[in-house]
Amino acid sequence: MAGVLSGIGIASHAVAAVAFAGLATLLAARRGREPFAMPVTLAAAISALWAASAAIVYLSTTVRNPWVGHAETLRTAAWIGVLILIVHRPLGFDRKPSSSFMLAAALGFIVALDFVLGAALAGAAARPAAFLLFVATRIVLAISGLVLLHNIYVSAQDGGGPGFRFLAIGIGVIFAYDLNLYTLQFLLGEAPSSLINSRGIANALAVPLILLAFREDKPGGFSLSREVAFNTISFSVIGLYLIVMSVLAYFLRLAGGNWGVVLQVSFLTLTMILGALVILSPRFRAVLRVWISRNFYRYRYDYRKEWLGFIDKVAGDGKAMAASLAGAQPIRERIVEATASVLGSPGGALFEPGPTGVFQQTARWHWRSLEVEELGEEFLPSSTLGHSLGTDLRILDFDDLRVDHASHDGGKDGEGAPCPAWALADRSIWLAVPMVHRGRLIAILLLERSPVVRDLNWEDYDLLRTLGQQGASYLAEAAAQAALDEAQAFDEFNRRFAFVMHDLKNVVSQLGLVSRNARKHMDNAEFREDLMATLDASVTKMRDLLALLGKQSAGGLSQVRAETKGGDVTVPAAASGELADLAEIARDMILPFRRQHSALELEGAGQPLFVAGDAGRLAAMLTHLVQNAIDASPAGAPIRVTLKRHHDNAVITVRDRGHGMSATFIRDELFKPFRSSKEGGFGIGAFEAREIARAHGGRIDVASKPGEGTRFTITLPLAQAHGKTLAAA
Repeated sequence: MAGVLSGIGIASHAVAAVAFAGLATLLAARRGREPFAMPVTLAAAISALWAASAAIVYLSTTVRNPWVGHAETLRTAAWIGVLILIVHRPLGFDRKPSSSFMLAAALGFIVALDFVLGAALAGAAARPAAFLLFVATRIVLAISGLVLLHNIYVSAQDGGGPGFRFLAIGIGVIFAYDLNLYTLQFLLGEAPSSLINSRGIANALAVPLILLAFREDKPGGFSLSREVAFNTISFSVIGLYLIVMSVLAYFLRLAGGNWGVVLQVSFLTLTMILGALVILSPRFRAVLRVWISRNFYRYRYDYRKEWLGFIDKVAGDGKAMAASLAGAQPIRERIVEATASVLGSPGGALFEPGPTGVFQQTARWHWRSLEVEELGEEFLPSSTLGHSLGTDLRILDFDDLRVDHASHDGGKDGEGAPCPAWALADRSIWLAVPMVHRGRLIAILLLERSPVVRDLNWEDYDLLRTLGQQGASYLAEAAAQAALDEAQAFDEFNRRFAFVMHDLKNVVSQLGLVSRNARKHMDNAEFREDLMATLDASVTKMRDLLALLGKQSAGGLSQVRAETKGGDVTVPAAASGELADLAEIARDMILPFRRQHSALELEGAGQPLFVAGDAGRLAAMLTHLVQNAIDASPAGAPIRVTLKRHHDNAVITVRDRGHGMSATFIRDELFKPFRSSKEGGFGIGAFEAREIARAHGGRIDVASKPGEGTRFTITLPLAQAHGKTLAAA
């Protein structure tokens, strides 16, 4: 016992004795229907014996009794035994008798040491070293129980059921109370009497939780994840390390005289720094993971975790593919990182076929010392190594190739595969992973040697083959996407060229009209003035078209899409802050068309209507619609272009009295590019006009009846300035 009980403490332990006795009775009545009912029954009975002995002994005496301490040791050992029985299968002890023996021997030694120290301290007044060691064994036992409980609780969260959670919390109350009690005793030399007397009640509170565990769910088994095992063993190592260092610091303080406290604090600080450096070391963590996989699990890998981790690393933040299409190669680096991380490799490099077929380095991850830029002809598909990688999906272990090179004097192994000179020179080159897609070797991944010495087996090779094939599919997808992007860029350029040709056709029509009239009216000074204005406008128009085409071809597909807002093929949106006056655009556009169609009228262009946009593109939009109206109308038929303001929008109407269109034609044909009902037409005018309107935040509506004419209505938002719509002063 940690101390002598008072009257309250005796009552407290009596309650605990009754509670644990009742628990043992109820579980015994179930006759082993639950897998762990019998071990828990035995532990509950021993706990009842411990609590009862404490209450009875200290009811008649105020002297410490060693038998109460022995009973407590048996109680603690019984509950640890229950936890070991629960976790022995997930930890692999049923398949590794040696590991089971080591764990049992370690805990048995601690329990036996606790018995011996408890007997040696009976009646002793001052044995500080033995007393300190005795309390330390109690702390170790409490930590061991909590570590095992951590496994059970986390596994319950992963699917073990609420019964496991109740069981873990219930037994956790017992061990957590012990850890708190003996830690204070270790630091203060004597545990607080309030904690000693309350211990029985605290233990009794665990009984309902343990009982609920068997009533709510059958704790028949659970699955222990590798991450939980790694964290648990790491915490155990840290806890044991701190306990040992604390004991050493205590003895250092006793032996240090006046400098004892300074030496103790300095020693503890130094040991904590060293411990943190070791625990946080990637090498230590890698060694610990390999050791856990070898000793606690049937298979080396949690395949679900490895697969999801690989996909997450390759996917990254969702921008890997987009960045790779922009010219960078993060998708390749991510594939290298994701594959290397599985085996704990600190770096890797990816090699893909170059123009001559030789594999050249295209990506590298954390392997600065690698000087290999290409693999050489030894890895061509027609070579021995290339065939072995591409056809057999062989994982090349360069250590084996080096050994065969040395033993066969000249460097061929049993399969006739030579060891490359660069692999002989650089021993950090460890493995070569083939990346095969649809039977074709599209890349080879070299891995840097792991800092942990590990013997590779069929699991490692199979997992690497699978990851290599998956990585190859990502590479093939990236290559296909790049090819598609290039094709789309050319397609976009071709479409843009078609738009330019359409506008150029209109310019040619105007120049043709001027050329025909020049023979008749060249002597007219007013005509010559109009002629020069038309020529200047045509030259300006053609320069604008060439500039537009050059801009799109230089910017590529990404620029085209970034500058547009609607449709599969669109036009550049207006530059930020640029204003265009629709009234001025309409006035300038009408003059040349009146020479072509004298019945063309313009209304509402006396006051400016400002919109945010590209004046040249807006003029092209209006030109397309007016030209279509002229083409659809007989000579002398009226065509009216009207501008007006409606709320915060500018509305342009182009109305003609031509042959009109059916509803079916408007729905299915009018706005489809490269479809035209006119001889020699490009079928782009109406489509481009709609896309220009959309790019400027507007729309085009069409109303038409066969034989009666057509009305195009363009609606564009007026420009805003300081929250107010710009309008004429």
